Amino acid sequence: MDELKVFFLMGPVDCNDPNIPAYSDEFLGELSKALGVRVSNGSLDEVVSQELPVFFIASGGAEMGFLSNYRAAKPPYILLTTPAYNSLAAAMEIMGYLDEQGEPGEILHGSIETVAKRLGVLLRAANAKRKINGLRLGAIGKPSGLIASEADAEKLRAATGMELIDLSLTELVEEYHKGGYPENELTQELKATGYAPEEVEKALNVYGATCRMIEKYNLQAVTVRCFELLSLIQTTGCLALAILNAQGIPAACEGDTKSLASMVILNSVTGLSSFMANPSCMDAETSEIIFAHCTLPIDMPDSYNLTTHFESGIGVAVAGDLKQGMVTVFKCNDSMTRHYAARAELLETPHRADLCRTQMRLNMIDGVDYFAHGPISNHHMIVKGDWVDEIDELFKLLNREA
Repeated sequence: MDELKVFFLMGPVDCNDPNIPAYSDEFLGELSKALGVRVSNGSLDEVVSQELPVFFIASGGAEMGFLSNYRAAKPPYILLTTPAYNSLAAAMEIMGYLDEQGEPGEILHGSIETVAKRLGVLLRAANAKRKINGLRLGAIGKPSGLIASEADAEKLRAATGMELIDLSLTELVEEYHKGGYPENELTQELKATGYAPEEVEKALNVYGATCRMIEKYNLQAVTVRCFELLSLIQTTGCLALAILNAQGIPAACEGDTKSLASMVILNSVTGLSSFMANPSCMDAETSEIIFAHCTLPIDMPDSYNLTTHFESGIGVAVAGDLKQGMVTVFKCNDSMTRHYAARAELLETPHRADLCRTQMRLNMIDGVDYFAHGPISNHHMIVKGDWVDEIDELFKLLNREA
């Protein structure tokens, strides 16, 4: 979003300072700079047509104006305030009224930086909710060996508007045998590594086959029952998924549709690719977990090597190295009634021989109790940065309309 329109409300002109409009414009200008999005006054129709309607309570006496107009918008009701002209007092009166009506709302108040940060969280959550609605997710084959990872298509559609499309693994194999794949910077980069050219070519043909199915069925995300490919075509889907994720097309392993939905939601919030991985080792005393898997979005590591798939020793997998830093670990169920979003510090990317090829050792800031007592199945998504507030806000929106 390049611009946010807010609905300007102030008290009667004859009992308010005439400088309020000019002060308010200056306030919005400073907020725009801090937010990185132009914030300006708009008509009621413009404001309520946005994903996040915001009411700008510019002064005391704005209560009646809000009362006359607020039902044109859907809750929650976001009240933007300034530190002057009894703006906050009016917003609190409005919040008292909303509370009596059982309607959710929130007052944005504080320094420009504080307001911008919170408004940014609300905007990203609202825009993510819009982005996921109507997306088509392709499941090429059912989950392989996973007993708690298949999403219920109807629950997913009802909760998010996303459509889950079942597709045949046989069709993917047929497409693979046709050969060919889109040449781009990523495919050229992978071939330039010099790693086992024949194996890389086979892996890239899986990428090409998946691309053709994505185009044929108008998919915006995909998961592949990849373990069956080992016996059917003697290669893996690791590299194909690594490329697709780097291209902004969420792509999950093992036919895991709950993880695919999680990847799509995470991408809609962050705009980033994520690492789908197994929690492989856990230490409750240190709050550390090693996550590992054989595919990693090519745009995510600082450097990587190509190697074989861990369990089979064939095909092409990605072993990545990433710098230390903050990450977010995420997973949700298909009905969006439960989710896990937690901050973690990436400590190192080890290279143990007894785990999948890319490994991340994380310190879980809030501990590991969730993983020991009630994880949302096995695979979890890891994305760079701290996105917990945005994710939690999105799930408030999804569950508010349930």
